[in-house]
Amino acid sequence: MGSVASGSAVSGLKKLGRKRATAALAVVGALAVSLLVGSPAKADSTSFDIAVGTAPNDIAVAGNGDVYVATSSGVSVIDADTRKVTTVDVGGVAQGVATLGSSTAYVSVAGKAGADGSIAIVEGATLAGKVKTGPDPRLVAVNQVTWKVYAAYGNGITVIDPWTGHSTVDIPYYTATPRSVVVDSSKNRVFVTTDGVHTIIDGQTNEKTVYVSGAGNVVNHAINTRTNAVYQTLVGTSYSEVGRVDESNHAVNTFRGSEKFGKLAIDYWTDTLYVEALGAAGNSSILLINPASATKIAQVSLPSRPTALAVDSTRHRTYATLGGGGVSVIDSSNTSTVVRTGAQPVAVAVHEYTGTAYVANKGSSSVTVLDPADPLPVKNDFNGDRAADVLARDGSGVLWLYPGDGAAGWLDRRQVGQGWNVMTAIVAPGDFNGDGHSDILARDTSGVLWLYGGNSSGGWMPRVQVGAGWNAMSAITGVGDFGGDGHLDVAARDSGGTLWLYPGNGKGGWMPRVQIGSGWSSMPDIVGVGDFNTDGASDVMARDSAGRLWLYPGNGAGGWLPQVQYGQGWNGMTALFATGDFSGDRKADIMARDSSGALWLFSGSGGAKWPIGSVIGQGWNGMTAIL
Repeated sequence: MGSVASGSAVSGLKKLGRKRATAALAVVGALAVSLLVGSPAKADSTSFDIAVGTAPNDIAVAGNGDVYVATSSGVSVIDADTRKVTTVDVGGVAQGVATLGSSTAYVSVAGKAGADGSIAIVEGATLAGKVKTGPDPRLVAVNQVTWKVYAAYGNGITVIDPWTGHSTVDIPYYTATPRSVVVDSSKNRVFVTTDGVHTIIDGQTNEKTVYVSGAGNVVNHAINTRTNAVYQTLVGTSYSEVGRVDESNHAVNTFRGSEKFGKLAIDYWTDTLYVEALGAAGNSSILLINPASATKIAQVSLPSRPTALAVDSTRHRTYATLGGGGVSVIDSSNTSTVVRTGAQPVAVAVHEYTGTAYVANKGSSSVTVLDPADPLPVKNDFNGDRAADVLARDGSGVLWLYPGDGAAGWLDRRQVGQGWNVMTAIVAPGDFNGDGHSDILARDTSGVLWLYGGNSSGGWMPRVQVGAGWNAMSAITGVGDFGGDGHLDVAARDSGGTLWLYPGNGKGGWMPRVQIGSGWSSMPDIVGVGDFNTDGASDVMARDSAGRLWLYPGNGAGGWLPQVQYGQGWNGMTALFATGDFSGDRKADIMARDSSGALWLFSGSGGAKWPIGSVIGQGWNGMTAIL
């Protein structure tokens, strides 16, 4: 090799502390890598408490990890990096909060003495505007596709449309205050629970359809955001039930019990329902229900009645804040551990990228931070230090590991293989076999696909054949959990330009392939970039023959949202790939090599803004594969 690729960062490049393991992916030319999935959950441990505004009422986490706390003295914003708290004055008592994208929060604010309230729009830690609602707004929900905001007030819903200057439409109800507001973004509809009825609002027309629940009162709704199935709990005179609802006033596949059902939450990977159950003697528990068979999986006793429920579906961990104090953490083995919180916990939210849970404590005006005992593996972490790394093959077939330092810089490189010139494609798909370590997929000259399981020490387990006939594919890319079943997937383009999804089974094997596109022959590069737009779904980038770079956002269920152009002039790059969160800012990054051999890092912004590039290495022209 004529020159040795350097891994030193250029002077002046800001180093940032390592944050979360972003769901991001990498490519060699047209070959990419994919997202990691966590291992079975264990109980969390309390990290610390953070003082916030007076008497919190609600809490939510934005895509960038910042935490928004609705308090009686305003909105407290906890910076995910520094844990610094900024309390924003919103002109009244903040009662509910919902987030959109990486750094926007919509907060319901009570009016004075029964007057109309408002929704405060908070961008980052700045009040960006306020929109009038009906009196006493509380619950807030956001359609993550249309961006419409739904605020439940004393006897109706105010709909806010950001695309028309935040214009509003009021949808009146009867005399009952809505108990829950759930948005089905896929079908653009909203489910609202009130006494004795549930209402479905058409998100396009704002028309409502009211269904009377003659058998009892609908208490709560929840949606599986992966399957878009909506479930409800209902309390009758002699029984309660939980089941799936659609365009009717009756639930199907219902499970009935003698307890009084209440709050409802869903693990969207397993489709397990977590149902609050109150016994006749006042004893509280959480029922775990399989909605497909309408059967009880388990019942977990609680020391006191839950005030809120939240599920970390990535780690299969459920949080129930307790009226008597503390939070019950139910792990994947259905074992509950009560962890200390501040006084009077009333709300809980989870940031699934990091696994960190945040509990809002009304009595102590604080937020308790719970860090996971088993954080997700970091994408492209081949040496086990929880920083994203780069692998590169030189002209002689030697495979080199360039360890990242978690802040856009490098540690000393080392050799981790030789004889890799026999491989015509190398892909880093993440933890493809489910053992918690980053792996490699490689195609040899005969078209056989091999899995090289990583050991998180810069080495490899014995390789295993996982496919044949892959020579028919002109591009192979890891696309994270593109199909939405909890396992890592691979996409491949055949000679006709058809794009195929090869769903992984989480154990190093495959499920039946599915066509997800056509006409992809015009794309020289196809790169899986993880959740680049921070909407919770894995995305793909592609460079066309004109040098334009396109983002193809995934919808989290094996399909696509509308493509967006992110750049042009990319024909000057000889390699385009993504290793995950290399810069340590909790957002997916992209790397590229230019014709001079310079290696560029484009640190992702987590939104529509294109990242600014910085040179982080020289002499990379000698590498025949980079991932």
